[in-house]
Amino acid sequence: METLFKEFHPATAAEWKTRLEKDLKGITFDQLSRTDRNGLTIHPFYTGEDLTSVPQALNTLPGWSICARVMVTDAVTANRQALDELNKGASGICFVLEKNVDAAVLLHEIGLPYIYTCFYLNQESLPFATALQAYLDRQGWTGNTPDCFISFDVLHHYLREGAWYKGREEDMLAFNQLRRTLPYKQTLCVDATLYQNAGANTTYELACALAQVNEYLDRLDAQQDLGNLDRIHIVLATDTAFFEQIAKLRAFRKLLGLLLGQYNVSPQVHLHAETSNIYRSPFDSHSNLLRDSIAGMAAVLGGCNSLYIHSFDETKGSAGTLGLRMSRNQQLIFKEESYLDKVADIAAGSYYLETLTDEIAAQAWEQFKEIEAQGGLIAAFETGSVGTKIAEQCEALIRSYREGTNVLIGVNKFPNPNDMPRPVSPTATGGKGLKPLILSEHIL
Repeated sequence: METLFKEFHPATAAEWKTRLEKDLKGITFDQLSRTDRNGLTIHPFYTGEDLTSVPQALNTLPGWSICARVMVTDAVTANRQALDELNKGASGICFVLEKNVDAAVLLHEIGLPYIYTCFYLNQESLPFATALQAYLDRQGWTGNTPDCFISFDVLHHYLREGAWYKGREEDMLAFNQLRRTLPYKQTLCVDATLYQNAGANTTYELACALAQVNEYLDRLDAQQDLGNLDRIHIVLATDTAFFEQIAKLRAFRKLLGLLLGQYNVSPQVHLHAETSNIYRSPFDSHSNLLRDSIAGMAAVLGGCNSLYIHSFDETKGSAGTLGLRMSRNQQLIFKEESYLDKVADIAAGSYYLETLTDEIAAQAWEQFKEIEAQGGLIAAFETGSVGTKIAEQCEALIRSYREGTNVLIGVNKFPNPNDMPRPVSPTATGGKGLKPLILSEHIL
């Protein structure tokens, strides 16, 4: 077999380009290339000549946790919903607490050591963290819940709302106190979904996400508390730019490792992904299933450790029974029918994806350094630099759909006659905070 292969002359990239131009009767390689919204040039094909180094797997653990989201207003109701989700195929729960509740009631019959859980807290629900630690102690689970996280990202709240809960220093002190609530695992939880959901392009999204992480790392380093950091839990949103989103998650792992290396720490990284809100439409809402399948599969192939796919019908209000079931089943299909949980970092070695990963990472790192040169993310946000940059990228995205360059099925192309788009008042994308963008409200 080895002798047989030697009979074939290996084709170079230049030879492929010559052949392409001949077969397409004068159309060149460069004419087929395009520029994406990040300003990166995407070529019609890639070869091993495009790789600058030998590809390495960026994520060595195959599989991910199938997550459901439970909004907690009443502990009994939330517990019932969480158990129902777990019994029907979910392997992780994202609890969103608007107020403090009884931890024992909320977690009744839920085996935290065996599933992924993340508790998203705000100022009102902050006491829940202490109650959770006491509950873990009583159950004998302290030190035995490797995928249990508590998220109180005060910076996410500040950037989204344009205001602190109580003030910058008070909020940061509350963050420090919470981080030590689970003493056996010192964890940093960062929710960086707001940049993508506000309309930022991929490279600037990652730059802001890195800057958000760096704000916390810099504070911990100044307090000489960085050496105790065991885990980092990061949340990113993925959209329908399939290959770009795969490369985005891979690039972020590279960049986060580079950033952590500057502090000489190497905590375990848990990358949680959720599907973007930007492309979810209330019109012809079943088409959201297709968009979320693309975004969810991109997250999986990009190497997320856990994934939440939004219900396709939540744009019409609260998600229905079918929407919740499909949110789980989409991921079950990824696993049980597509076997995407059998290989770690499936994209590793792809000439295109490896090149795109490196290009996204390189540009995002330069943009991150620009933010840091302004004094960091908080300073850049307060001067309006971050908001202006994202607003410009958001407007360019909206314009591409208004002009028909990009298509949103059921809204600006192939509208469902039984569910016609109707004019709505656009959601504000400006103001003091980074407000979410809903494309369907802007392109009608």
